[in-house]
Amino acid sequence: MSISAIVVTFNSEKYIANCLKALSEEIMTVHGEIILYDNNSTDATVRVVESEFPGIGIHRSPRNIGFASACNAAANLAGNEYLLFANPDMIIDKGALKILHGALISQTYAGAVVARMRNADGSFQPTCRKLPDYRNILFSRGSVLRKEPASDNSTEKYTLGDSGEIMEVPAASATCMLIRNDFFHKIDGFDERFFMFIEDTDLCLRISQVGRKVYFVPQAGAVHYWGQGAVVSKIKRKWYHHISAWKYFLKHHPNGFSLFVLPIALLFNFILTILTGLEKDK
Repeated sequence: MSISAIVVTFNSEKYIANCLKALSEEIMTVHGEIILYDNNSTDATVRVVESEFPGIGIHRSPRNIGFASACNAAANLAGNEYLLFANPDMIIDKGALKILHGALISQTYAGAVVARMRNADGSFQPTCRKLPDYRNILFSRGSVLRKEPASDNSTEKYTLGDSGEIMEVPAASATCMLIRNDFFHKIDGFDERFFMFIEDTDLCLRISQVGRKVYFVPQAGAVHYWGQGAVVSKIKRKWYHHISAWKYFLKHHPNGFSLFVLPIALLFNFILTILTGLEKDK
């Protein structure tokens, strides 16, 4: 087992030390390395890493090229058999890396495996979901119409719940995702048209399109401080998310709805979420 853990940072100084401390301890249990790719941070992220983790090589981009592009650039530097994509605001549990590896090689047709995320208070954090379509896009994360339907089988259900057993999922966040290096490159890595958000959903779809599966592995866990991996304004985050959603539909559902109707709906939703957020902040 040889693993290259990839961490992409952008103004991530708040949690990067805790992330790398736990990740370093896990990497020491396998033949592995940590590749940190910094997207031109303007805070103390690089200084913290250089000071506290001198053994970790830092690859610095002259500009912020986005999460997908940075992951691909780091993956091109990786020489190990497996890639672990790890968010800088994620603190991996002891032993989780070996559990993920065991699941990846034991599950039939596994293309990628993801760990179970927890909030800081220990509660379950949902990071697996259905693939976006016309039935659930209005109730996805970031929608003003989002709600939790009573039935898990509802077409409106977008985010998937917890499980005590390994289960196949349509899509999952790459917060803590393990995948074979050669397979990742075979399917052309992350699609770089997604600057931020939904690049992992797109990757999961392409994994399924070549006959592989994505598995949620609850025995492998981590604490995830959602949204704290990069210091980006709330408005920019929402904008990136809405733009990525549109790009996803244009790519996978190229029709009149995606081209003309969806952008109007997304713009309307963006404005409402901003106004609602401002109202809540008062």
